[in-house]
Amino acid sequence: MKNLHFGAGNIGRGFIAELLNKSNYHITFVDINDAVVTDLKNRDEYTIKILDENIETISINNFDSIHIANEKELLTQKINEVDLITTSIGPNILPIIAKDIANGLKEKVKNNNTKLLDIVACENMIEGSTFIKNEVFKLLTEDEKSFVEKYVGFPNSAVDRIVPAQKHDDVLLVEVEKFCEWVIEENNIKVEENKNIYGVTYVKDLNPFIERKLFTVNTGHAALSYLANYNGLKLVSEGATDEKVREHFIKVLEETSNLLVKKWNFSVEDMTNYRNKTIKRFENKLIVDDVARICRTPIRKLGFNERFIKPIRECVDNSLPYENLAKTCAYILTFKDENDEQSVKLQKLLSEKEVTEVIKEVTEYTNNEVAENIAKVYREL
Repeated sequence: MKNLHFGAGNIGRGFIAELLNKSNYHITFVDINDAVVTDLKNRDEYTIKILDENIETISINNFDSIHIANEKELLTQKINEVDLITTSIGPNILPIIAKDIANGLKEKVKNNNTKLLDIVACENMIEGSTFIKNEVFKLLTEDEKSFVEKYVGFPNSAVDRIVPAQKHDDVLLVEVEKFCEWVIEENNIKVEENKNIYGVTYVKDLNPFIERKLFTVNTGHAALSYLANYNGLKLVSEGATDEKVREHFIKVLEETSNLLVKKWNFSVEDMTNYRNKTIKRFENKLIVDDVARICRTPIRKLGFNERFIKPIRECVDNSLPYENLAKTCAYILTFKDENDEQSVKLQKLLSEKEVTEVIKEVTEYTNNEVAENIAKVYREL
């Protein structure tokens, strides 16, 4: 089995490649980083270090690489040879690589290449594969779209693994936590063998798993970090064991768990286990993760469909408590980083307008009661 993976960064090398390597896929990494691409071309293996109570090392082999800027012809050729295309490049870059994927698919149509193919976006976003499909289809003719619909699948997926910011003398070495979760929509897979990737959970409905991860891991991570940052703590693991911070973010997770149980019929026991596992992940002192990094882009994190406002909206709709989610939003408003564009913008808005007005503007949620609840906490900070 052959895989083409866009993004040879830490997630690509340290998460997706591990599971594909264990499943005997040959991986061709696609990236723009000269040093990483060159090392991947010249080496037969690299190391993943699993940061757990007992540190484990894993060797990854059976790979090569393509430089996306100057090996376009080879990239087009690979798109027409592989069984699976995956990405871990960040949502903002997906429209850029869509052009390269579209060019490869145009060649596939031209040559009447009926080899089945799946394209799976492994990004921290909802319906990433659907998003890239739409971006690709903007560049195809109607006939090309019909051909691609028949022979190319775009199953959505959800991924979860904490990979801390890191720098090593060995540019290919990557450190990751032990926990990882990769969930893929089974019904939209075209290539039957792609239903047997090691460690992947295949489901008919991805939405419950996406929201469980978003409202537990992402919401909890951020809730912990904003309060820890406010209290002068530097690391996630410090916040996870600080009495005040810990009490707060666990209450936040209890609120989102209540919502997930009601909305998606997860059992209380399943959500309790998932929540406790998440808390343990945050406590891992070997994962050196700066809370200030997680606190960046505060306006995005206050988005209408993001990790705080969406569960708040749905708690309101379901008459569930959201007090601690609202408190976290107040702490987000206090985040100041002159090097973060959104932080600077948010503080400027708060200096020019009344706080409830700012809350409604950045969240696009006009519920007066919620805005006032957030504002009340903010005024007391």
